[in-house]
Amino acid sequence: MLYLLLRRRRIQREQQRKLQILLALCRISASIRTRNRLVRRSLGDANQSSWHNLYHDDHDGSFICATSLNRESFEVLLEEFSKHYVVRSGPGKKGRPRKMTEKSTVLGLLLVFYTGTADAVGLCMQFNIPPTTLLRTISNAEIALEKTLKNISDAHIRWPTKSEQRTWAGAIEAKEPLVRNKFGFIDGKNYPVQEPSIVDRQNALYNGWLHSVLITGVLCFGADGCIIWMKHNCPGSWNDGQMSRQFREKLLDEKKTLQDYGVTADSAFPSNATMFNRIVTPLKEGDLERAPAATRSALSRMSAAITSIRQAAEWGMGAVEKVYTSDCRITRPDEPSCSSISTAYTISECGALEFRKSEQLFLVNSVLF
Repeated sequence: MLYLLLRRRRIQREQQRKLQILLALCRISASIRTRNRLVRRSLGDANQSSWHNLYHDDHDGSFICATSLNRESFEVLLEEFSKHYVVRSGPGKKGRPRKMTEKSTVLGLLLVFYTGTADAVGLCMQFNIPPTTLLRTISNAEIALEKTLKNISDAHIRWPTKSEQRTWAGAIEAKEPLVRNKFGFIDGKNYPVQEPSIVDRQNALYNGWLHSVLITGVLCFGADGCIIWMKHNCPGSWNDGQMSRQFREKLLDEKKTLQDYGVTADSAFPSNATMFNRIVTPLKEGDLERAPAATRSALSRMSAAITSIRQAAEWGMGAVEKVYTSDCRITRPDEPSCSSISTAYTISECGALEFRKSEQLFLVNSVLF
């Protein structure tokens, strides 16, 4: 009887041990996922991709839609870009041949990545390259583009001359006759980032108004669409008035700005006695009711005109927002963690590419971490 009892317990322990092993194997099996990825043989030749059809086609509208540049501006940029992007292997060269041997394709990939909405898989299929080549090419092309834009004077952010201020003010007045002597529009921008693990840094980046952790900044656009002044990488807790202090000093400097000339802004920017007629803002809620009844109609029309003009500063035609979103959309293997990213965008000297040929403006923003 004792023998049978011991044998039964031994069998139960053996069954329990086998069950534990089976459960452990199930957990291991569930943790191993099959990863599917694009391979080169499934994509075809990189020199016969959809981009090549677009590049060699003569339809300029399609090219602008894909890259935000027309062909003339693209070729000007490509000429300087070719000096800084080196293809170390290819036809007639030693070593393993690269998938992308044409520098026009590399520059096109970078511009489509910046200004488009396609994810990594979409870009791989559009340019017929595997994901590893995509990430490596974008990283190398960004370095070359940074050097390229530093050597192009039209890509530098600069304060407008007094002659340009008069011209731009005339263009704005032609659209809204009530808004006079205003040559640009300024607005603050907020870019979401991952919450830092350090409490003090998180408090500095936390915006109580928007209830989010942000990197903030201020952009000022001229009437021709160029960025004429900027401040970026500021903590999200800062307001537009704090960040625009240096900008206001430039507006008050008679050596740089015409007397009584200024910009339009929203109500977040200071428009006190010191900045009277330098920064004009729409009416705040309740201002119209507190004004004398005889002036309410004129104030309402003026506020509507200012609002109409300053709307041009909202994201600058989406140029900055699209680039920031693109860099957040694709994770690169050598990229630092989001919590350590303090640079939302770098536009100064390498961010706004302007070609004023034929009185047209073409804007490219590059974001470099």
